[in-house]
Amino acid sequence: MAEDRPILALGSAAFAISEYAAVLKRYQIDTIPLTGLTNNAGVTKAVADAVATRTTSGKASYVAFIWFFGTSQFSPFDENMLSSLTQNGCRFFSGGGAGYDDVGTEWMTSEGAYYCNTPTAITVSTANGALMLILAATRPLIQGDMYTKAGKWRGDASIPAGLIPYGEDIEGMTLGIIGLGSIGKALAVRAQACGMKIIYNNRRRILESEENGATYVSMDDLLATSDVISVNCPLTESTRHLLGRTEFSKMKTGVFIVNTARGAIIDEEALVEALRSGKVSRVGLDVVEHEPKIHPGLLDPSLSYRVTLQPHTTGRTTQAFYKGELQIIKSVDEFMRGERPEYAVNDPKI
Repeated sequence: MAEDRPILALGSAAFAISEYAAVLKRYQIDTIPLTGLTNNAGVTKAVADAVATRTTSGKASYVAFIWFFGTSQFSPFDENMLSSLTQNGCRFFSGGGAGYDDVGTEWMTSEGAYYCNTPTAITVSTANGALMLILAATRPLIQGDMYTKAGKWRGDASIPAGLIPYGEDIEGMTLGIIGLGSIGKALAVRAQACGMKIIYNNRRRILESEENGATYVSMDDLLATSDVISVNCPLTESTRHLLGRTEFSKMKTGVFIVNTARGAIIDEEALVEALRSGKVSRVGLDVVEHEPKIHPGLLDPSLSYRVTLQPHTTGRTTQAFYKGELQIIKSVDEFMRGERPEYAVNDPKI
């Protein structure tokens, strides 16, 4: 019976509404409302209170815990927040988003619990967003926007750089993709349609049948030959500050940088230095190292007209979040049927 295997949810579906309504009929789901919650501590207490209420009432313990998109401000989703669940038998967790550097997956694995992400939900939206930022950087979009809104049209000597420079066509440019996963592959297709040559670097080369015309190169070759570099790899201990002073020194002078992955993959101090020196021409960043705090150098008027910033939103479309909620539902159903969920990122001993 559903009552014997209850699920706890942080918030509710906002996009796959009818599909989630059907889930509510299949399973016993208790919901922690987002109203009034402002931080990690509040969610930690709400989870512990929900677990305690079940225990004191003699009801079955939660077997699963899920959270939806729009809850990243409550992270990290780790042992501190969720141990009250695993101590009482919870063996499944799932949250909205492809990245999971803010989820305690190693701890979950040690507890015998799955963690399922939504790996392909934001692929199209993020790839489109990356191409948008590539175009914004190679065409001085932000500078043109600033000048036009200031009533300066194409500029004058009273504002940064005097006059807006010519843009650059990306046709014929080499795009170096760091991380040719699902998003990197989708970006490659879009960039190829614009006439770009694609090179990439991964920890290991992917199957030739999946490269779709992209060429695998060493990191040093990618840095030295790319006109545009797009960061699309996950944040791990090995990729933290993957692009730092040494890496910027190996790049072409005037290179364009785009990051739609995680901010900490780029050493922002080194990035600001590279912008100041002219080694980096312009950047398009959907993510920053210490979100939501922006490095002051990126906001400095002497540089900011060469920096396009987005508040970690290139993957945030209604279509992406709808797909993501469907993937959470899929993982829940598979777990509740006793199957290994397709989107599990770990391999716990169940």
